[in-house]
Amino acid sequence: MEMLSLILLVLLSGVSLIALLVTVSLLVPVSVENARKKIESNLLRSFLIGLVNLICALALLALLVFIITLFQKTEGNMGTINLGQIIGPGIFVVLGVLIALTVVLFTLRGLSALTSLLGSRIGPAKSPFWSDARGGLLLVLACLSPYVGWFVFTPFVVCVGLGASVLTFFQKKPKITAE
Repeated sequence: MEMLSLILLVLLSGVSLIALLVTVSLLVPVSVENARKKIESNLLRSFLIGLVNLICALALLALLVFIITLFQKTEGNMGTINLGQIIGPGIFVVLGVLIALTVVLFTLRGLSALTSLLGSRIGPAKSPFWSDARGGLLLVLACLSPYVGWFVFTPFVVCVGLGASVLTFFQKKPKITAE
């Protein structure tokens, strides 16, 4: 019974991830298209920037968890007043949640761009929705393949998606000159 529930959990999670990626692609098509162009033109650069940003975000989150645990350990001292008693660890929890949410949203936009790219490369479809859905299905199935998909392809795809989204966010907007 546990094995059946695990299989169902993986299948439903995959279907909901595909739906989420297609929805993001349909809601913000210009942003996803810009990230798609970054992936097409600079795959390695997107990967490296995503890797650096992911490592920095994880290091910041680990530092925040360390600070929160320090505040909880020193909370019992009544004789001294420390920073934890003044502002409490709540601000660091909020900061950690904001950092994690930002990384997830950036990665989601980049993964939507990757599904759009994969869907268009598979071949023509009836609509952009079906093209993105096919690309999302291909991406999820590739990430679910044992060992190589779990430990090599999934981290690569997450770093590429995050990097393309960061590149898109910080790209220079072309200046329009009046003649």
